[in-house]
Amino acid sequence: MKEQMNVWKRQWQELIQALGQKGANTRCNVGPPAAESELAEVEARLGIRLPLELRSLLKEGAGKAYVYWDLPDAAILPFEVSGELGWDADQLDFFVTPDEEVSGETQRYLSLHPAGNGDELLLDLHSASETAVVHWAHETAEYLLLAPKITDFIGKVTALGCVGAEEWQYPEFCGEAGLDPEKPASRQWMAWLNEYLTLTLAQAQKELSLLLRYAEMFGMDQETAEAFGRYDADEVLQAFLERAEQERDSHNKEAILCLAGDVLKEKAADFVRSLWAETPPLEVSRSTLAYLSAHCLPEDEGLERVFRLLEQLAATQKLSGYQANSLLQDFHSRRVLGWMEDKIAFPYGGWDTLYVHSQPTPSDIVQWLGGSDVQRQIVIAALPVLYGNTGAELFSPVELQQIRCLLEQALDEAVLKKEKQAVRDALGLLA
Repeated sequence: MKEQMNVWKRQWQELIQALGQKGANTRCNVGPPAAESELAEVEARLGIRLPLELRSLLKEGAGKAYVYWDLPDAAILPFEVSGELGWDADQLDFFVTPDEEVSGETQRYLSLHPAGNGDELLLDLHSASETAVVHWAHETAEYLLLAPKITDFIGKVTALGCVGAEEWQYPEFCGEAGLDPEKPASRQWMAWLNEYLTLTLAQAQKELSLLLRYAEMFGMDQETAEAFGRYDADEVLQAFLERAEQERDSHNKEAILCLAGDVLKEKAADFVRSLWAETPPLEVSRSTLAYLSAHCLPEDEGLERVFRLLEQLAATQKLSGYQANSLLQDFHSRRVLGWMEDKIAFPYGGWDTLYVHSQPTPSDIVQWLGGSDVQRQIVIAALPVLYGNTGAELFSPVELQQIRCLLEQALDEAVLKKEKQAVRDALGLLA
Protein backbone atom coordinates (compact mmCIF):
# COMPACT_ATOMS: atom_id res chain seq x y z
CA MET A 1 0.00 0.00 0.00
CA LYS A 2 2.88 2.37 0.75
CA GLU A 3 4.23 2.06 -2.80
CA GLN A 4 0.77 2.47 -4.29
CA MET A 5 0.16 5.58 -2.18
CA ASN A 6 3.43 7.07 -3.41
CA VAL A 7 2.27 6.50 -7.00
CA TRP A 8 -1.12 8.13 -6.34
CA LYS A 9 0.47 11.01 -4.49
CA ARG A 10 2.83 11.69 -7.39
CA GLN A 11 -0.05 11.54 -9.88
CA TRP A 12 -2.14 13.95 -7.79
CA GLN A 13 0.72 16.39 -7.35
CA GLU A 14 1.52 16.37 -11.07
CA LEU A 15 -2.15 16.90 -11.96
CA ILE A 16 -2.64 19.70 -9.45
CA GLN A 17 0.59 21.44 -10.44
CA ALA A 18 -0.32 21.29 -14.14
CA LEU A 19 -3.87 22.54 -13.52
CA GLY A 20 -2.59 25.32 -11.28
CA GLN A 21 -0.32 26.52 -14.07
CA LYS A 22 -3.39 26.78 -16.29
CA GLY A 23 -5.16 29.01 -13.77
CA ALA A 24 -7.28 26.42 -11.95
CA ASN A 25 -8.16 26.74 -8.29
CA THR A 26 -6.38 23.77 -6.69
CA ARG A 27 -5.51 22.04 -3.43
CA CYS A 28 -3.54 18.89 -2.66
CA ASN A 29 -2.78 17.79 0.89
CA VAL A 30 -1.68 14.26 1.76
CA GLY A 31 -0.95 13.49 5.39
CA PRO A 32 1.35 10.85 6.90
CA PRO A 33 0.18 7.31 7.65
CA ALA A 34 -2.10 7.02 10.69
CA ALA A 35 -0.55 5.56 13.84
CA GLU A 36 -1.96 2.34 15.29
CA SER A 37 -3.09 4.30 18.35
CA GLU A 38 -5.09 6.67 16.15
CA LEU A 39 -6.83 3.79 14.40
CA ALA A 40 -7.56 2.17 17.77
CA GLU A 41 -9.25 5.38 18.91
CA VAL A 42 -11.36 5.47 15.73
CA GLU A 43 -12.40 1.84 16.19
CA ALA A 44 -13.25 2.42 19.86
CA ARG A 45 -15.38 5.43 18.91
CA LEU A 46 -17.20 3.50 16.17
CA GLY A 47 -17.41 0.25 18.08
CA ILE A 48 -16.20 -1.82 15.11
CA ARG A 49 -13.00 -3.19 13.64
CA LEU A 50 -12.17 -1.24 10.49
CA PRO A 51 -12.12 -3.31 7.27
CA LEU A 52 -8.63 -4.59 6.48
CA GLU A 53 -8.34 -2.73 3.18
CA LEU A 54 -9.35 0.56 4.79
CA ARG A 55 -6.97 -0.06 7.69
CA SER A 56 -4.15 -0.71 5.26
CA LEU A 57 -4.91 2.49 3.33
CA LEU A 58 -4.88 4.58 6.51
CA LYS A 59 -1.97 2.90 8.30
CA GLU A 60 0.38 2.28 5.37
CA GLY A 61 -0.79 4.97 2.94
CA ALA A 62 -2.18 8.17 4.46
CA GLY A 63 -4.37 8.92 7.45
CA LYS A 64 -5.90 11.77 5.52
CA ALA A 65 -5.77 13.13 1.98
CA TYR A 66 -7.53 15.83 0.02
CA VAL A 67 -7.32 16.67 -3.69
CA TYR A 68 -9.38 19.46 -5.26
CA TRP A 69 -9.48 21.42 -8.51
CA ASP A 70 -11.89 23.74 -10.25
CA LEU A 71 -11.20 25.13 -13.72
CA PRO A 72 -11.59 28.85 -14.55
CA ASP A 73 -15.04 29.97 -15.70
CA ALA A 74 -13.71 30.63 -19.21
CA ALA A 75 -13.30 26.90 -19.91
CA ILE A 76 -16.08 25.32 -22.00
CA LEU A 77 -16.04 21.76 -20.66
CA PRO A 78 -17.28 18.65 -22.48
CA PHE A 79 -18.67 17.42 -19.15
CA GLU A 80 -19.81 19.36 -16.11
CA VAL A 81 -17.02 18.32 -13.77
CA SER A 82 -14.55 19.54 -11.21
CA GLY A 83 -12.23 17.50 -8.98
CA GLU A 84 -12.65 16.43 -5.36
CA LEU A 85 -11.28 13.35 -3.61
CA GLY A 86 -10.49 12.83 0.04
CA TRP A 87 -10.70 10.97 3.32
CA ASP A 88 -9.76 11.56 6.94
CA ALA A 89 -9.46 8.79 9.56
CA ASP A 90 -10.48 11.18 12.35
CA GLN A 91 -13.71 12.06 10.54
CA LEU A 92 -14.88 8.50 9.81
CA ASP A 93 -18.39 8.00 11.13
CA PHE A 94 -21.53 6.03 10.39
CA PHE A 95 -23.66 7.62 7.72
CA VAL A 96 -27.28 8.23 8.54
CA THR A 97 -29.68 9.98 6.15
CA PRO A 98 -31.53 13.00 7.55
CA ASP A 99 -34.78 11.02 7.98
CA GLU A 100 -33.12 8.07 9.78
CA GLU A 101 -32.09 7.48 13.36
CA VAL A 102 -28.86 5.77 14.40
CA SER A 103 -29.39 2.06 15.03
CA GLY A 104 -27.71 -1.25 14.36
CA GLU A 105 -29.63 -1.49 11.10
CA THR A 106 -28.34 1.85 9.84
CA GLN A 107 -24.67 1.08 10.53
CA ARG A 108 -24.13 -0.08 6.97
CA TYR A 109 -22.24 2.90 5.57
CA LEU A 110 -19.17 4.78 6.75
CA SER A 111 -18.90 8.36 5.57
CA LEU A 112 -15.60 8.57 3.70
CA HIS A 113 -15.83 12.12 2.40
CA PRO A 114 -18.58 14.78 2.40
CA ALA A 115 -18.83 16.71 -0.87
CA GLY A 116 -19.17 20.46 -0.82
CA ASN A 117 -22.83 20.38 -1.88
CA GLY A 118 -24.00 17.95 0.83
CA ASP A 119 -23.50 14.70 -1.10
CA GLU A 120 -21.42 11.91 0.47
CA LEU A 121 -18.84 9.36 -0.59
CA LEU A 122 -19.55 6.24 1.49
CA LEU A 123 -18.03 2.84 2.23
CA ASP A 124 -20.54 -0.02 2.11
CA LEU A 125 -19.62 -2.27 5.05
CA HIS A 126 -22.11 -4.89 3.85
CA SER A 127 -20.35 -5.34 0.48
CA ALA A 128 -18.16 -8.34 -0.28
CA SER A 129 -15.00 -6.33 0.28
CA GLU A 130 -16.54 -4.25 3.11
CA THR A 131 -15.12 -1.19 1.33
CA ALA A 132 -17.23 -0.78 -1.81
CA VAL A 133 -17.45 2.95 -2.51
CA VAL A 134 -20.88 4.40 -3.24
CA HIS A 135 -22.09 7.94 -3.77
CA TRP A 136 -25.15 9.26 -1.96
CA ALA A 137 -26.96 12.21 -3.56
CA HIS A 138 -28.50 14.52 -0.97
CA GLU A 139 -31.24 15.82 -3.28
CA THR A 140 -32.54 12.45 -4.52
CA ALA A 141 -31.32 10.19 -1.67
CA GLU A 142 -30.07 7.77 -4.36
CA TYR A 143 -26.98 5.57 -4.08
CA LEU A 144 -24.56 5.02 -6.98
CA LEU A 145 -21.90 2.31 -6.95
CA LEU A 146 -18.50 3.78 -7.85
CA ALA A 147 -16.17 0.83 -7.19
CA PRO A 148 -16.27 -2.63 -5.51
CA LYS A 149 -13.49 -1.65 -3.10
CA ILE A 150 -11.76 1.52 -2.00
CA THR A 151 -8.43 0.94 -3.71
CA ASP A 152 -10.26 0.34 -7.00
CA PHE A 153 -12.10 3.59 -6.48
CA ILE A 154 -8.96 5.62 -5.78
CA GLY A 155 -7.17 4.13 -8.76
CA LYS A 156 -10.03 4.69 -11.19
CA VAL A 157 -10.97 8.16 -10.03
CA THR A 158 -7.29 9.13 -10.18
CA ALA A 159 -7.15 7.87 -13.76
CA LEU A 160 -10.14 10.13 -14.47
CA GLY A 161 -8.41 13.20 -13.09
CA CYS A 162 -9.97 12.95 -9.61
CA VAL A 163 -13.44 14.00 -10.82
CA GLY A 164 -16.05 14.37 -8.11
CA ALA A 165 -17.56 14.45 -5.64
CA GLU A 166 -21.04 15.75 -6.52
CA GLU A 167 -23.77 13.60 -8.03
CA TRP A 168 -23.75 14.88 -11.62
CA GLN A 169 -20.02 14.29 -12.02
CA TYR A 170 -19.93 10.48 -11.96
CA PRO A 171 -22.74 8.91 -14.08
CA GLU A 172 -21.18 9.67 -17.49
CA PHE A 173 -18.11 7.67 -16.44
CA CYS A 174 -19.88 4.75 -14.74
CA GLY A 175 -20.83 1.29 -15.94
CA GLU A 176 -22.56 -1.52 -14.06
CA ALA A 177 -19.50 -2.08 -11.85
CA GLY A 178 -18.93 1.61 -11.17
CA LEU A 179 -16.34 3.98 -12.60
CA ASP A 180 -14.94 2.74 -15.90
CA PRO A 181 -11.96 4.62 -17.40
CA GLU A 182 -12.46 2.67 -20.64
CA LYS A 183 -15.96 3.98 -21.37
CA PRO A 184 -16.15 6.22 -24.48
CA ALA A 185 -17.16 9.18 -22.31
CA SER A 186 -14.21 8.52 -19.99
CA ARG A 187 -11.81 8.40 -22.93
CA GLN A 188 -13.30 11.59 -24.35
CA TRP A 189 -12.91 13.37 -21.01
CA MET A 190 -9.32 12.24 -20.49
CA ALA A 191 -8.38 13.23 -24.04
CA TRP A 192 -9.86 16.68 -23.42
CA LEU A 193 -8.08 17.04 -20.07
CA ASN A 194 -4.75 15.97 -21.57
CA GLU A 195 -5.12 18.50 -24.36
CA TYR A 196 -6.10 21.17 -21.83
CA LEU A 197 -2.91 20.51 -19.89
CA THR A 198 -0.60 20.41 -22.92
CA LEU A 199 -1.98 22.71 -25.63
CA THR A 200 -0.22 26.06 -25.92
CA LEU A 201 -1.15 29.15 -27.88
CA ALA A 202 2.07 28.81 -29.90
CA GLN A 203 0.88 25.40 -31.09
CA ALA A 204 -2.78 26.37 -31.50
CA GLN A 205 -2.29 29.46 -33.64
CA LYS A 206 -0.81 27.36 -36.46
CA GLU A 207 -4.21 25.83 -37.25
CA LEU A 208 -7.62 27.50 -37.00
CA SER A 209 -9.42 24.44 -35.61
CA LEU A 210 -6.80 24.17 -32.85
CA LEU A 211 -7.07 27.88 -32.15
CA LEU A 212 -10.83 27.52 -31.69
CA ARG A 213 -10.26 24.67 -29.27
CA TYR A 214 -7.69 26.74 -27.37
CA ALA A 215 -10.18 29.62 -27.10
CA GLU A 216 -12.86 27.22 -25.81
CA MET A 217 -10.48 26.02 -23.14
CA PHE A 218 -8.92 29.29 -22.03
CA GLY A 219 -11.22 32.08 -23.17
CA MET A 220 -10.20 35.25 -24.92
CA ASP A 221 -7.28 37.54 -24.10
CA GLN A 222 -5.30 39.98 -26.24
CA GLU A 223 -2.77 37.40 -27.45
CA THR A 224 -5.49 34.95 -28.49
CA ALA A 225 -7.44 37.72 -30.22
CA GLU A 226 -4.31 38.71 -32.15
CA ALA A 227 -3.83 35.07 -33.20
CA PHE A 228 -7.37 35.00 -34.62
CA GLY A 229 -6.64 38.30 -36.35
CA ARG A 230 -4.24 36.49 -38.68
CA TYR A 231 -7.17 34.60 -40.23
CA ASP A 232 -9.93 35.88 -42.51
CA ALA A 233 -12.96 37.00 -40.43
CA ASP A 234 -15.48 35.13 -42.60
CA GLU A 235 -13.40 31.97 -42.30
CA VAL A 236 -13.28 32.37 -38.52
CA LEU A 237 -17.03 32.93 -38.29
CA GLN A 238 -17.73 29.86 -40.43
CA ALA A 239 -15.40 27.78 -38.28
CA PHE A 240 -17.23 28.86 -35.12
CA LEU A 241 -20.63 28.13 -36.67
CA GLU A 242 -19.52 24.67 -37.76
CA ARG A 243 -18.14 24.01 -34.29
CA ALA A 244 -21.38 25.17 -32.66
CA GLU A 245 -23.37 22.93 -35.00
CA GLN A 246 -21.33 19.92 -33.81
CA GLU A 247 -21.95 20.68 -30.13
CA ARG A 248 -24.80 18.67 -28.62
CA ASP A 249 -24.89 20.44 -25.27
CA SER A 250 -27.09 23.54 -25.71
CA HIS A 251 -25.28 25.51 -22.99
CA ASN A 252 -21.89 24.85 -24.61
CA LYS A 253 -23.29 25.66 -28.03
CA GLU A 254 -24.38 29.12 -26.89
CA ALA A 255 -21.06 29.64 -25.09
CA ILE A 256 -19.23 28.92 -28.35
CA LEU A 257 -21.36 31.49 -30.20
CA CYS A 258 -20.62 34.07 -27.49
CA LEU A 259 -16.95 33.27 -27.89
CA ALA A 260 -17.30 33.99 -31.60
CA GLY A 261 -18.63 37.41 -30.66
CA ASP A 262 -15.65 37.99 -28.37
CA VAL A 263 -13.29 37.14 -31.23
CA LEU A 264 -14.94 38.92 -34.14
CA LYS A 265 -16.71 41.87 -32.47
CA GLU A 266 -17.96 44.34 -35.13
CA LYS A 267 -16.84 41.96 -37.90
CA ALA A 268 -19.77 39.72 -36.89
CA ALA A 269 -22.33 42.56 -36.94
CA ASP A 270 -24.21 41.33 -40.03
CA PHE A 271 -24.37 37.81 -38.62
CA VAL A 272 -25.79 39.13 -35.34
CA ARG A 273 -28.37 41.22 -37.23
CA SER A 274 -29.45 38.04 -39.00
CA LEU A 275 -30.18 36.46 -35.63
CA TRP A 276 -32.77 39.19 -34.98
CA ALA A 277 -34.69 38.31 -38.15
CA GLU A 278 -38.10 36.65 -37.98
CA THR A 279 -36.52 33.52 -39.46
CA PRO A 280 -32.94 33.53 -38.10
CA PRO A 281 -30.32 31.12 -39.52
CA LEU A 282 -30.15 29.46 -36.10
CA GLU A 283 -32.06 29.75 -32.83
CA VAL A 284 -30.29 31.27 -29.83
CA SER A 285 -31.46 32.25 -26.38
CA ARG A 286 -32.42 35.84 -25.55
CA SER A 287 -29.36 36.18 -23.29
CA THR A 288 -26.98 35.03 -26.05
CA LEU A 289 -28.66 37.35 -28.55
CA ALA A 290 -28.25 40.27 -26.13
CA TYR A 291 -24.61 39.32 -25.41
CA LEU A 292 -23.74 39.22 -29.11
CA SER A 293 -25.56 42.51 -29.69
CA ALA A 294 -23.57 44.17 -26.91
CA HIS A 295 -20.25 42.94 -28.28
CA CYS A 296 -20.79 43.12 -32.05
CA LEU A 297 -23.28 45.90 -32.85
CA PRO A 298 -22.92 49.67 -32.44
CA GLU A 299 -24.07 50.53 -28.91
CA ASP A 300 -27.15 52.53 -29.99
CA GLU A 301 -28.34 49.80 -32.35
CA GLY A 302 -27.72 46.98 -29.89
CA LEU A 303 -29.44 48.77 -27.03
CA GLU A 304 -32.49 49.69 -29.10
CA ARG A 305 -32.93 46.10 -30.20
CA VAL A 306 -32.69 44.79 -26.62
CA PHE A 307 -34.93 47.57 -25.28
CA ARG A 308 -37.61 46.55 -27.79
CA LEU A 309 -37.21 42.91 -26.75
CA LEU A 310 -37.69 43.86 -23.10
CA GLU A 311 -40.75 45.96 -23.98
CA GLN A 312 -42.25 42.90 -25.68
CA LEU A 313 -41.60 40.83 -22.58
CA ALA A 314 -43.10 43.52 -20.33
CA ALA A 315 -46.30 43.46 -22.40
CA THR A 316 -47.07 39.90 -21.27
CA GLN A 317 -45.47 39.70 -17.80
CA LYS A 318 -44.10 41.84 -15.02
CA LEU A 319 -40.51 42.66 -15.92
CA SER A 320 -38.07 41.72 -13.17
CA GLY A 321 -34.69 43.22 -12.47
CA TYR A 322 -33.08 39.83 -13.02
CA GLN A 323 -34.54 39.60 -16.54
CA ALA A 324 -33.42 43.12 -17.39
CA ASN A 325 -29.95 42.54 -15.95
CA SER A 326 -29.48 39.30 -17.89
CA LEU A 327 -30.09 41.13 -21.19
CA LEU A 328 -28.50 44.52 -20.53
CA GLN A 329 -25.54 43.91 -18.22
CA ASP A 330 -23.00 43.40 -21.02
CA PHE A 331 -23.58 46.84 -22.54
CA HIS A 332 -22.07 48.64 -19.52
CA SER A 333 -23.85 51.76 -20.74
CA ARG A 334 -25.18 54.79 -18.85
CA ARG A 335 -28.03 54.85 -21.38
CA VAL A 336 -29.48 51.93 -19.47
CA LEU A 337 -29.93 54.13 -16.39
CA GLY A 338 -32.36 56.39 -18.25
CA TRP A 339 -34.27 53.38 -19.57
CA MET A 340 -34.49 51.92 -16.07
CA GLU A 341 -36.11 54.93 -14.42
CA ASP A 342 -39.74 54.11 -15.29
CA LYS A 343 -39.23 50.32 -15.22
CA ILE A 344 -37.85 49.73 -11.72
CA ALA A 345 -40.12 48.52 -8.94
CA PHE A 346 -40.02 46.60 -5.67
CA PRO A 347 -38.64 44.05 -5.12
CA TYR A 348 -35.50 45.63 -6.54
CA GLY A 349 -33.41 42.42 -6.79
CA GLY A 350 -31.51 42.45 -10.07
CA TRP A 351 -32.07 46.16 -10.65
CA ASP A 352 -29.29 47.00 -8.19
CA THR A 353 -26.92 44.68 -10.08
CA LEU A 354 -27.89 46.26 -13.41
CA TYR A 355 -27.32 49.70 -11.87
CA VAL A 356 -23.73 48.70 -11.04
CA HIS A 357 -23.13 47.24 -14.51
CA SER A 358 -24.40 50.46 -16.12
CA GLN A 359 -21.47 52.46 -14.75
CA PRO A 360 -23.25 55.33 -12.96
CA THR A 361 -21.30 58.53 -12.39
CA PRO A 362 -21.22 60.25 -8.98
CA SER A 363 -23.91 62.65 -10.23
CA ASP A 364 -26.11 59.67 -11.17
CA ILE A 365 -25.67 58.28 -7.65
CA VAL A 366 -26.58 61.61 -6.06
CA GLN A 367 -29.60 61.95 -8.36
CA TRP A 368 -30.93 58.47 -7.57
CA LEU A 369 -30.34 58.84 -3.83
CA GLY A 370 -32.53 61.93 -3.96
CA GLY A 371 -35.13 60.28 -6.18
CA SER A 372 -37.95 57.83 -5.52
CA ASP A 373 -37.91 55.31 -2.70
CA VAL A 374 -37.05 52.42 -5.03
CA GLN A 375 -34.26 54.45 -6.68
CA ARG A 376 -32.79 55.20 -3.28
CA GLN A 377 -32.97 51.57 -2.18
CA ILE A 378 -31.27 50.42 -5.39
CA VAL A 379 -28.36 52.81 -4.90
CA ILE A 380 -27.98 51.91 -1.21
CA ALA A 381 -27.80 48.22 -2.19
CA ALA A 382 -25.35 48.97 -5.04
CA LEU A 383 -23.12 51.44 -3.19
CA PRO A 384 -20.86 48.82 -1.47
CA VAL A 385 -19.95 47.42 -4.90
CA LEU A 386 -19.60 50.82 -6.57
CA TYR A 387 -17.48 52.23 -3.78
CA GLY A 388 -15.60 48.97 -3.24
CA ASN A 389 -14.57 48.83 -6.92
CA THR A 390 -13.03 52.29 -7.03
CA GLY A 391 -12.94 53.61 -3.45
CA ALA A 392 -12.61 57.33 -2.93
CA GLU A 393 -11.18 57.78 -6.44
CA LEU A 394 -14.71 57.77 -7.85
CA PHE A 395 -15.98 60.65 -5.71
CA SER A 396 -14.89 64.20 -5.05
CA PRO A 397 -15.09 65.52 -1.44
CA VAL A 398 -18.18 67.57 -2.39
CA GLU A 399 -19.90 64.51 -3.89
CA LEU A 400 -19.06 62.40 -0.87
CA GLN A 401 -20.60 65.02 1.39
CA GLN A 402 -23.76 65.11 -0.75
CA ILE A 403 -24.04 61.34 -0.62
CA ARG A 404 -23.56 61.31 3.18
CA CYS A 405 -26.29 63.91 3.65
CA LEU A 406 -28.71 61.94 1.48
CA LEU A 407 -27.88 58.72 3.32
CA GLU A 408 -28.42 60.38 6.70
CA GLN A 409 -31.77 61.59 5.45
CA ALA A 410 -32.60 58.06 4.30
CA LEU A 411 -31.63 56.76 7.74
CA ASP A 412 -34.05 59.18 9.40
CA GLU A 413 -36.87 58.09 7.08
CA ALA A 414 -36.19 54.33 7.19
CA VAL A 415 -38.73 52.26 9.12
CA LEU A 416 -37.60 48.66 8.85
CA LYS A 417 -34.53 47.47 10.76
CA LYS A 418 -33.18 45.90 7.58
CA GLU A 419 -33.39 49.23 5.74
CA LYS A 420 -31.75 51.12 8.58
CA GLN A 421 -28.90 48.61 8.73
CA ALA A 422 -28.31 48.86 4.98
CA VAL A 423 -28.02 52.66 5.27
CA ARG A 424 -25.70 52.38 8.27
CA ASP A 425 -23.50 49.96 6.35
CA ALA A 426 -23.30 52.41 3.45
CA LEU A 427 -22.43 55.28 5.79
CA GLY A 428 -19.81 53.12 7.46
CA LEU A 429 -18.30 52.32 4.09
CA LEU A 430 -17.94 56.00 3.21
CA ALA A 431 -16.46 56.75 6.61
